[in-house]
Amino acid sequence: MRRVVAIVLSSTLFMGAPMLASANWTADIRLNYAITSDVGGTDQDIGDDSEIVTFNGDGIEGSSGFGFSVGKRFDNMGVSLAYESMGVTYDLSGSVQANGAVQLPGTESDFDVDTFMLEIDYTGQINEAFDWNVLAGIGRTTFDFDANGINIPRANGTIAIVGESSDNSDTSMRIGAGVGYKLSKTATLLTMLQYTNYGTAESKIGTGASQTTLTMDVEATELSMRVRFDF
Repeated sequence: MRRVVAIVLSSTLFMGAPMLASANWTADIRLNYAITSDVGGTDQDIGDDSEIVTFNGDGIEGSSGFGFSVGKRFDNMGVSLAYESMGVTYDLSGSVQANGAVQLPGTESDFDVDTFMLEIDYTGQINEAFDWNVLAGIGRTTFDFDANGINIPRANGTIAIVGESSDNSDTSMRIGAGVGYKLSKTATLLTMLQYTNYGTAESKIGTGASQTTLTMDVEATELSMRVRFDF
């Protein structure tokens, strides 16, 4: 997948090179808020060849993150490279074993989601104050797990804190649409509704033959507020 992202980046730069002289630089700061999160049913692979079928809870719903980007505009088209960071809590309360027995009720997994996203957008004018905007993006997301990032409620009311530093990454994709309000000649406030599939995060518990891998599909519909500057 890294090769795919590299090819897309290289192709974009190659095709856009003749127009760089006439393009304008842009930058933005952004805040993303996950309105809804798709429930992901995943499998937990355990070292003894058994399997747990998992029905996840609300995922990253309610999580927020920040980011920024730099890029170029070519008339109505724009290309930018963004960095975004978000800390999330993934609900695994619905976990059940393959035989139907409840497994790990109330379990939560905390981890960080760091993303580099290449976005291509198109802007159309509504009137002198408002624009409409659509975008698509592809990137790379890293899931950063803490060594003590999983909380498991015990029957006696205490919480077991487990997990490993099992960082991993996956390809991410995004589509979105929204409107922009011109704050000044060089600044625009963008309100975007976007769907982002960050990929699959993998968290590990235990070692050797008893190691368990929790796989979580990280995707959400987000509200993104951006302030874009044109230079």
